[in-house]
Amino acid sequence: MAIAIDNPEAEALLAEIEAWTGREAPDLLVEVLRRERDRLEAERDRRVTEALEDMRWLQERWRAGGDLRSIDEIIPYDENGLPV
Repeated sequence: MAIAIDNPEAEALLAEIEAWTGREAPDLLVEVLRRERDRLEAERDRRVTEALEDMRWLQERWRAGGDLRSIDEIIPYDENGLPV
């Protein structure tokens, strides 16, 4: 698959990095894409971990004695169905 880059800034940055490193564009692009993939995977893993920790906290709080009232007792409604 061929990739065409029609962005002057991207082309200039790539040429600059090629000149500094002596590496070719395909190798540089693969490295950048791998780093971005790794960053995104780490971010996803962090979010999943946080969500699991939040769920565990909620489960512990519920087991410790959640509010046993019905939702109608917690938020009462009037005869028109609006919260009181």
